[in-house]
Amino acid sequence: MTSSIQATEEDITKFLSALESISAEQKTICALLDELILLMQMPSESVLRVLEGLLIPMGQNMVELTTELKTQLTESEA
Repeated sequence: MTSSIQATEEDITKFLSALESISAEQKTICALLDELILLMQMPSESVLRVLEGLLIPMGQNMVELTTELKTQLTESEA
């Protein structure tokens, strides 16, 4: 049994656009990770700025993550 999916030109265009967007975000994340790896060899405040920039495309917030981590550590010690 063979099945297939039919897509319109508009669907294909939307799909390719989404893939291009994902690819651009991955490229940004990879560049930031490369920079972070280099900076971590000599940790400084700039490492934290790069890490914070890396979290933005991932939809994360460094302050919220830090607060959550502190809460989890406090709870695990209790």
